[in-house]
Amino acid sequence: MAEKTYIYVGAEASGLYRKEMGDHQWQALTNGMPPAPQARAIAIHPQHPESVFVGTQRGVYRSQDGGDCWQRMHLPEGRIVWSLAFHPQNPQVMFLGTEGSDVYRSDDGGERWQYLSTIVNPDAVQMAFATRILGLAIEPADPNRMYAAMEVGGAARSTDGGKRWELVNQQFLGNVDLMDLHGITFGSPRAEALFIANRVGVWRSQDRGERWENLHLEKFSPICYSRGVHVAPNDPDTLYACVGRNFGSEEGGVLRSMDLGETWDRFDRGMTVRSTAFGVAINARHPEQVYFCTRRGQVFGTHDGGASWHEHHLPESAGNVISVVCASRLSG
Repeated sequence: MAEKTYIYVGAEASGLYRKEMGDHQWQALTNGMPPAPQARAIAIHPQHPESVFVGTQRGVYRSQDGGDCWQRMHLPEGRIVWSLAFHPQNPQVMFLGTEGSDVYRSDDGGERWQYLSTIVNPDAVQMAFATRILGLAIEPADPNRMYAAMEVGGAARSTDGGKRWELVNQQFLGNVDLMDLHGITFGSPRAEALFIANRVGVWRSQDRGERWENLHLEKFSPICYSRGVHVAPNDPDTLYACVGRNFGSEEGGVLRSMDLGETWDRFDRGMTVRSTAFGVAINARHPEQVYFCTRRGQVFGTHDGGASWHEHHLPESAGNVISVVCASRLSG
């Protein structure tokens, strides 16, 4: 058996796609999925990479064969899933966040989901859609401490495993650009550093959200509107930020910091990125392999830590591309 790397890309408008590294064509994954799947969140099991989860307009779907076949998991109808997270010490335990700011938990590897709570923010900006949880982060050393990033709703934290939440937005109130969060992650455990992405850029807290500091991406890049921030699996001081000029801009890219957010540089050097970057994925087994996707359907990948890049063309039918993951597994 040989080890192969697989890339998965999800589109909010419609479509879930997979490609083996080295192949030239993307495969639309439809067997068992709902019609025109709106693939908002994708997560790969950290111990069993053939097990893939996708959050859609009809809840959560799971594949146990790398995406060939899918089954809908037991989650009440009407739940639009925007984020998925594994417990850092027990991946049989999973969490998800919805449009409407509901939090659910599974204790059986994603088979069945139980409602935990709803994050209520009376200061959330009123939009045409209900407030969405776009990211969940769990402290590795104390998994009862959880954090949520909400689109136009700011940040919230829980100290009891997601049952109760408190808002940590005080310095963002009244500013929609700051309240509009698109992602959340942990950096170095030495500093207990928590990072969020919003319209202004990337912010850091070193006291569990009590205070936030702007990392001023504009000092390092002419584009700093951020659709997500991710930590490298092999180095918790290394971060990647998806950026663009705005939601619908015709320019985008990925910035990288190797010092916990103090300084940043352009990671996707030499590429022509024609829209805002919406997702970035780092292969846990081979962190030199990094992929990112843009809203209008470009996918770029590097296999040598950014020294060289290759563009992987999605089908034209892929609309509003927002998520990408990659993982290596034994195959064949």
